[in-house]
Amino acid sequence: MARTTFPALSLALGLSTLSALATAQSEAPEPPPPLEPWYDAVELSAFADAYYNVNWAFPKPQDGSGVPTRYYARQQGFGLSWVGLDASYAPEPVGATVSLRFGPTARTYAEADADGALENVKQAFASWRPAGPEGALTLDFGKFDTIFGAEAAESHKNATYTRGALWNAQPLFHTGLRGTLELMPELTLAAIAVNGVNNSQDNNVGKTFGLQAQLYPSDWLSLSVGWLGGPEQDDSVTTSCLVGQAYDPTVGDCVARPGAPGGDEVVDRGGANDFEAWRHLLDFVVSAEPVANLSLLANANYGTEGVRVGTSAAPAIDNQSWYGGMLTARYALTEIFAVAVRGEYLNDKSGAVTGFTDPSGLTVQNVEMATATLTLEAMPTENFLIRLENRGDFLLEGTPGTDVFRKEERGSEDKLMTTTLGIVVKTD
Repeated sequence: MARTTFPALSLALGLSTLSALATAQSEAPEPPPPLEPWYDAVELSAFADAYYNVNWAFPKPQDGSGVPTRYYARQQGFGLSWVGLDASYAPEPVGATVSLRFGPTARTYAEADADGALENVKQAFASWRPAGPEGALTLDFGKFDTIFGAEAAESHKNATYTRGALWNAQPLFHTGLRGTLELMPELTLAAIAVNGVNNSQDNNVGKTFGLQAQLYPSDWLSLSVGWLGGPEQDDSVTTSCLVGQAYDPTVGDCVARPGAPGGDEVVDRGGANDFEAWRHLLDFVVSAEPVANLSLLANANYGTEGVRVGTSAAPAIDNQSWYGGMLTARYALTEIFAVAVRGEYLNDKSGAVTGFTDPSGLTVQNVEMATATLTLEAMPTENFLIRLENRGDFLLEGTPGTDVFRKEERGSEDKLMTTTLGIVVKTD
């Protein structure tokens, strides 16, 4: 009996041991997945943008001078706008973004910046999400695109090929700190503290601040309202005094002083950083897709600034203001073809944002203008975009003085009519 029981017990113990080992192996934690190489997490994109432009006034020379509202497609005939390369690393919790641009548009874009050293660096900023990749707060530090306005600098990100007149009345970029906080899926807040408008290096000791609320009440509607305010004027100026003169801050000018060597002196510009001299901008944007294939985009701005006149301790203040609106509609006819229209109105009482000049170089005052744009689009592949655009810019009767759009060799007129064929090749 014992001889028959022992083998059975041995077999039972062996099976039990094997079962326990199998159970222990199945309950053992799985090894962690291999770490993804950091370079696989970098997102890259690139584009090339070229055009053929016909200015129906046929101005000479052909370099695009005398067409102040065609910011990035000025020259007659064939032209390269720019090429771009973007690289971004999502903040998990730390990341970065770099956007490089090369070509005539990169130079024009950077002309707004007093520091031309960053002509080819459209954006370069580090990002941090303190709560990790899923955190609601993101902080960006460096040079970045503005949070205001409705149109992008890159033509393929807009419904039309050219940027509108309202584009030039808005900031392009900032250098400083930007914070974005997603309070809920329907509400995102953004705030910036920066050197100023289009400044890589500040021209005064003050800083510019901005706030924006982005609302998403439904899947087809989004709204944003924002404010930007800060000092934008130089707070110092170089004054040249003759031999026997010296600068007197109480007078705000050079005065006779026997024995003074004369020369250049850097002097305070008189309250350029005071709140009454700040530039303020209110920005409203509405984006909607009320029905299939139709997208609408509306943008309205109001700006004001107390411009300091003179260099004395108590200079006069010239209050300047401007306002305007833009409405764009785009309808996708098929997966390949689309049509877009845009209308604008801009009132620039002091010539503060249009910057039109007469033949003598003086700023044209009380500018009132409208633009109308029709764009036909074809995108045979997701990487190839073709746009044929007809646009007219018109000075209205409220604009006195001179006609600002060049015509032929020596003439000028109050309207600008162009036809532009834009070609963009992009990776996304």
